[in-house]
Amino acid sequence: MRSSQPGNADISIIIVNWNARDGLAACLRALSRQTDPAFETIVVDHGSTDGSAEMVASDFPAVRLVQTGANLGFAEGCNRGIAVSSGAWVFLLNNDAIADEGLVAALRARVRKAGPHDGMYQARILFIQEPDRTNSTGLVLFRDGKARDRDFDKPRAQSEQEDEIFCPTAGAALYRRSMLDEVRLASGWLDRSFFMYAEDLDLGWRCRLAGWRAYYAPEAVVHHTFQGSSRRHGPNFVELQCMKNRVRTLLRNASPWFLLCSLPTTLLDTAKLVRWKGPGILGRAARDVPAILRERREIARRAKVDQARIEAAWAFSRRDPRVRSR
Repeated sequence: MRSSQPGNADISIIIVNWNARDGLAACLRALSRQTDPAFETIVVDHGSTDGSAEMVASDFPAVRLVQTGANLGFAEGCNRGIAVSSGAWVFLLNNDAIADEGLVAALRARVRKAGPHDGMYQARILFIQEPDRTNSTGLVLFRDGKARDRDFDKPRAQSEQEDEIFCPTAGAALYRRSMLDEVRLASGWLDRSFFMYAEDLDLGWRCRLAGWRAYYAPEAVVHHTFQGSSRRHGPNFVELQCMKNRVRTLLRNASPWFLLCSLPTTLLDTAKLVRWKGPGILGRAARDVPAILRERREIARRAKVDQARIEAAWAFSRRDPRVRSR
């Protein structure tokens, strides 16, 4: 793996890590075998105590290592990586993902063909344990405000066709840097308050409202350990994060009509949150509302596409049993 000189790399690969030394090493070894080596790799380590940072420094000296000193979450880790990246395109890659040797070459081919409003590309994500089955080909949005992995658990052969999608999942997603800069808010390119989960939905929705498009690129392949990182955070962590961040995403990006349609699910989620975390969570959420509404106004000010138009085109009215809830 060769790190390009600052300013010259077309593609910057950013990997966020927290106490996943062995998985990170496997991820970086796969990148070192790329047929197209002209990219930079940035690892953002969140204060790991398992020797992750030391391993990167000793075994992968071409990788740029950013150490935050504490676990700031996936969203802020991506922000820290984007801040020091030099590529015109940024590829976010999970630390428990293994890239096929032709991944970067496939991404670069997409970049060269990209139209002026093409800002997001989704790599094909397959299960490491079952490489003939699909983990994700992007995100599907439903009218209850939930997002699900497109083509989840389908046979690989059923996800061969490239398509326009709502937005990518940030476990293996390529973003145009100028687009990211255009939609950036005070809370970051990805909202740091999300910690992890739904930050990619929020970002993709913002980009859609700003007039950018997203596509699935089946020729760009990674293999992923499903929820490999989140399992270490304890029971109900994923569901709690998804419920909280779903509401924040809706309040920032959705039309009033969409908010109304999704209200029953929001009320059910609120009841669960109160049951699990206590009524104090409502007070904490209320304190966040003014900032969220300021961000909503900022997103609306920058929007080039009407909210209702986005929702009519991309939000499904019923659940597809073949996709997985996030």
